[in-house]
Amino acid sequence: MQKPLFLAAAIAATFVGSTISTAVSTAAYAKGPATDCPHIFGTNGKPRVASSASASRTQFLCFRGYAVQTSATTRTALWSAENLTAPAVLAARSVPRGSDFYEEAEIPAADRARLSDYGRGTGLDRGHLSPSGDFPDLASQAESFSLANIVPQAAASNRRLWSHIETSTRRMVREYGQAFVVTGPAFDPAQAARLNGRISISTYMWKAVFVPGVGAAAYVARNDATPQYSVLSIAELASFAGVDPFPRLDKSYRDSPMALLAPTPHPGEKTGRKVSLATLTSTAVERPDQSVAQEPRHSSVLPFVRAVLNHN
Repeated sequence: MQKPLFLAAAIAATFVGSTISTAVSTAAYAKGPATDCPHIFGTNGKPRVASSASASRTQFLCFRGYAVQTSATTRTALWSAENLTAPAVLAARSVPRGSDFYEEAEIPAADRARLSDYGRGTGLDRGHLSPSGDFPDLASQAESFSLANIVPQAAASNRRLWSHIETSTRRMVREYGQAFVVTGPAFDPAQAARLNGRISISTYMWKAVFVPGVGAAAYVARNDATPQYSVLSIAELASFAGVDPFPRLDKSYRDSPMALLAPTPHPGEKTGRKVSLATLTSTAVERPDQSVAQEPRHSSVLPFVRAVLNHN
């Protein structure tokens, strides 16, 4: 199996403390350089991208509710980072989705995705990295529809498995109070397809979660209809995807993955819509009153991911 484009050696970690806040207001922040985005990164530092062709021409952007590093090579983000709190994700549940996708004017025209790139009949959705359902107000939700935060994503995954992963991430935020979340694509050069001849289509999707005082780990799934996912340590993810989402994380958190909540259908989802996850089936409806500690977890590395790690 070919190595993904972003494969790199694991990055050495240093310790940094993190504190839990009760809420994050997005109203005071406007779009700008991601170097000035303390409300997103806290004391964790910006995600670090390994040297590669995709990392040679990049741009940082800071939005109200998330920050991204985009690549002129892939015309996608390499990562999208959030600082989620329980009050914010609870408030997000009452925000109606009414925004439109838009081209990101902060990125040069030749280097950015266009609305016309996403045509019908491709089997690919305009997939959010930082999902619109995370944002507690209309202004921050509207910014999530920037194409800087969008990747070509298999519809079968975006509407099922990946949607369930997003729901489970929000449930963990409500349980623990806060989580830093970084989401991104990973590319296999052997499958270097481009949407409309312009936008790189990733082979994998990943979502890294760090809960201060608890631990960290990452979901990884194929960007196709495969109804399976894996949980990696942050060190494994950095090697696999070439992005270190939390470069200042304590080594003990980096090397040992915390147990992540199994993908859960979102509230109100039809019961017939199920996702088979290897030996685990995601069928339970959301039960906000039940502790995350009582929910099933899945933390084994699936063969398709382990094969890549062994090949590195």
